[in-house]
Parts: sequence; C-alpha cells; structure tokens
Amino acid sequence: MKKIFTILIIITLAGSLFSYSLLERETGSYTGSLDPRSIAMGSASVAGGNRLLDSIINPGNLPLMQNKLGVQFYGGIITNFDDRSLPMYNSFDAYCGDATYVSNVHPFEQLAGGVYYKHKLSNFDIAASFIFHPYIDFTSDYLEEVRNNANSDLNSYPPIIAKNYIEGEGSIDAFSVVTAVKYKELATFGIRFSKLMGDANLKRRIIWSDYSFGKLDTLLTNTTNILERDFEAFQVQIGTVINIDPRLSVGLSITPKVEFDVNGTKDSVNVEDAVYTYFTSLDSLQNVIIVDSLTYAEYYAPLTFRAGLNYKPRNIMRTNFNLDIEFVQWSEINKLYDDAYNFYIGVEHCLKNKIPIRIGFNFQTNYCLNDHSGLVFADKVTMPAFTAGTGFTFLENFLFDIAVEYANRQYETLDLFMDSYYWGDDGAYEDLWENSYYIELNGGIQDRGWENPDTVKETFFNIQTSISFKW
Repeated sequence: MKKIFTILIIITLAGSLFSYSLLERETGSYTGSLDPRSIAMGSASVAGGNRLLDSIINPGNLPLMQNKLGVQFYGGIITNFDDRSLPMYNSFDAYCGDATYVSNVHPFEQLAGGVYYKHKLSNFDIAASFIFHPYIDFTSDYLEEVRNNANSDLNSYPPIIAKNYIEGEGSIDAFSVVTAVKYKELATFGIRFSKLMGDANLKRRIIWSDYSFGKLDTLLTNTTNILERDFEAFQVQIGTVINIDPRLSVGLSITPKVEFDVNGTKDSVNVEDAVYTYFTSLDSLQNVIIVDSLTYAEYYAPLTFRAGLNYKPRNIMRTNFNLDIEFVQWSEINKLYDDAYNFYIGVEHCLKNKIPIRIGFNFQTNYCLNDHSGLVFADKVTMPAFTAGTGFTFLENFLFDIAVEYANRQYETLDLFMDSYYWGDDGAYEDLWENSYYIELNGGIQDRGWENPDTVKETFFNIQTSISFKW
C-alpha cells in the first residue's frame, strides 16, 4: 500500500462514454456485443443472432431478420465498482476508520442504432443495413488528492499537498454498411464495411495546493502532460451462417487486423516521435536492453476469428442454445502478448406466456503492460461475466429487450503518480512534510515498487436495453 497517505477519487461526467477503468486509459476499451438479447445469452450470437445489431458480430446474421424493414436503437449503462482503502490511525496509534484512496464507482452510457431493408428475389433474400455504433472508448476522469503524513487526530484528514488528474475524452466510432444474402434456408453470407474514425485526448496534471504554495511558493510549478490523437481506419468483416438441419446452425466470422492512421502530439512532440513503450529483455549480465519499441502513432485492432453454433432442442416451448468460441490474435498487436481464446455461452427459453428467460456466461482475456525497473512485461487480465435478461413485444411491431451483466476482474498495478515526486530532488520539498527529518534519515520518500503492488479488484454491473421496430 502507499507509504504516503492519499485519497484517490474517480469522477464521472454525465452524458459521456467512459472507459471501464484507468487500465485502458491509453489503449481504450473495446465494445463487444450491443444487442441485449445476445448479451443476456452471454454475448453468444455468431449463429442464431436475430436482431439487427447482431450483424456487428457476424454480418451473416442480417438476412435472418424476419421482416422486410426494421430499425433498432440501443442504450446501455455500465457501472464499475472499485473501492480501495487504507486504515487510518490517530496520534495514539488507535484505529479510527478507513480512508478510501481509490473510488471508481461511476456509470457511463453507450448508444447505437441502425436500419435494415430485406428484399426477396427468387430463392434469395438480399439484405442491407446501415449501423452506427461505438468501437473503442478512451474516456476517463481521475482525481488523486495527495496529503502529507500529519497525524489524523479527531478523525481529520492531513493537509492536501497536491491534486493529480488524469482526464480523458474521446472515442473511435464505426459507421458500418452491412450487405448479406441468404439462399433458401440453407446458408447466408454477409460482409460488413466500416469506417472507423474518432479522437482521444488524455491530459495528466499535477496541481499543487494553496497549502504547498504557502510553504514553497518559488519552488513549485504545476505540470500538465497532454496526449492528443486522431484515428482513422477502414475495417472489413465477413461471416456466414450454415443451417445443418432445422435445429442446428453454425456460424463463422472473421475480422482482419486493422492498422489505424494516427495523427497528433504528445506534449507538443509529434506522436510519431513520442515513444509509448519499449520491448525490453535482460542480457547475459542481467542488464536491460531494448529489443524494440512502439510510438503513440502505432495503433492496431487485432485479428479475430469467431465460430459458434445455435441449437434448438425438441421442446414444446421454443428454446435456443448458443455457444461461441473467439480467437484473438493479440500477438500481432504487441510482441509481449500471447494469442487468446474467449468463450461465450447462453440459453433462451420461452415460458407459456411467450416471455423469454435468457441466461449466459462469457470469459474474455485482455492484456496490460507494466514496467518493472525499466523491464517492460505484459500481464494477462481475464474477466468472467454472468448474464441474464428477457424481452417482450408491444404495440404489435415493437420489441423491447433488456439484459443485465455482472462481471469482475483482478490485476496488479503501481501508483499512477509516484511518491518521490512530492519529496523533490534531494528533498527540495521537505518542508511540505510533518516529520521530514525522520523521512530524510530513511533516505527520503521512496517509490513503491512491484514488491508491494496494489491488487485491483473491479466489479462491473451493466444494464443494456434496446427497442426494435419492424414492418
């Protein structure tokens, strides 16, 4: 835990798209399935998806729409719960409560929508659609209050030394055109063309308090680091659904790797010249050597291949069983990453009143980069999720679907703002600290390393809804 008493608060700005946590503040959060019916079934929809937004996962799903013309609007709210705290003691070493130093509890919204048209021509059904949907989100809002080491008598907090901010905004959105064809009831084939474009602005600030300026007015300077990037790319996805028999269908979709054109600056330096991270290793003498490096101008989305099945058992009431397996070629994105498999499974069962009950589970893998004394390494972060939902028809042509998802993940991290900065070079800021004499005897304030990292346990609760209208 931190040696310096700190309070960290993550704040939400209403009406914006927010990344799941600060883990993705530079790389962004990928948006998965956007159809609540499929989300309730564990996001398993590569085969048997019968909503417009299922064509984002597999464009071969588009001709499975039952009506000639339709629209779908999607809205979701995601809340992340991540609280971490330190015990607080008074001058008599008596415990007087916990002080929260990370509070990442905030909702954010996602919006998407589209329209489709299907035309029957002899033995073929030809369908086309236009969809707007979020693809990657970069938004975050983080505040850290750094306090000195004065005793917390009477349950009061020590003075604030500085406030640190990480403020991000922006997203990459997709404008997609999907076209697909179905031959009789045998098979479908579809292709999705997407224009991916957006921007991301990440600001990192250290603002000294009035208390600090009153102590060291001439020595302190507020600092701001700004990363501004614009993204643009073109993405193609192909998919198919094959009906083995009336009760069993299999689906396949593939999305090749995407390389974005990136323009922007990192603290007034062109992103092509600003190094994002080094690939490093140890030589025979245990010295750190640079193997390769990335710049902020290099940004990719990995190749994904997804396969799955939809099975309809011989029940009196309609039942669907979906199972998807997704291969993600993370090794194309970063040499430190390994390829990974994601799993999705779900069931939909209709009751006597035709109200469906949907439950599901999925297991996804992501990566984050960490630096250990100049040696960069990758950590695998896995996230299991449990899902449930239902839906109903109203006013004849309207469909309402709702899904809830409960997910969690765990990973280790170091401080986003290192402690030694607030001690200054050779103790230049020692007057800010209550017992600076004893701190100096111990060699000054030391940064916390990987021998004592924070274990972050994040819990997500998502509510997803959509309204579809079909003619």
